[in-house]
Amino acid sequence: MIAGAVLAGGESRRFGRNKALETLKGVRLIDRAVTHLAALCDPVMIVANDLSPYVDLNALLVRDVVPRFGPLGGIYTALYFSPHPWVFVRATDMPFLESSLAQALISLTQNPRLDVIVLKKDQAFEPLMALYHVRCLPHIRRCMEGDQRQVISFYRRVHVHAVEESQWRAYDPEGVSLWNVNTPEDWHRIGQWCDQPGRPPSPHPEDV
Repeated sequence: MIAGAVLAGGESRRFGRNKALETLKGVRLIDRAVTHLAALCDPVMIVANDLSPYVDLNALLVRDVVPRFGPLGGIYTALYFSPHPWVFVRATDMPFLESSLAQALISLTQNPRLDVIVLKKDQAFEPLMALYHVRCLPHIRRCMEGDQRQVISFYRRVHVHAVEESQWRAYDPEGVSLWNVNTPEDWHRIGQWCDQPGRPPSPHPEDV
């Protein structure tokens, strides 16, 4: 079994309000994120500085160990509190998850040599669509002590398995598992995509 972690501690500066509480097809982004991970992980943690907006969720609420350190701090917190060696990390503003892709990534955790399993797109890592082993904890801590806030700053110190775009698109051709909401324009485009005929209205894991 692996744990899941939804990182919900962002300040949503470009969006203008808490994205986690925005509704897509009648379902909040935070609820979609929890539902997707709950089909694959136990427990599912919500990691944030302010947990008060999420008290109604059926998830483990975990306050950041180091407040306001961004996604890297959120990953550190998730690993610190995880009851399992592996944690599947997702950002709360990523409204879709292709379950077959998620299951393929999870299957890679059987390799005992790996510490990070992460997608790459356009030759760049996607660190918030990734799995992390608790062995990463001391390496993340060193980066945080040096005020290195970029998530991938510790990657060179651990064993990283990068899933190339040519591989993961076999499971998720449109790449919807990597879509995220940074701006109102992003939100509008995702809403338009969902409104196309045949798009699923619900956040169940078998849907995207």
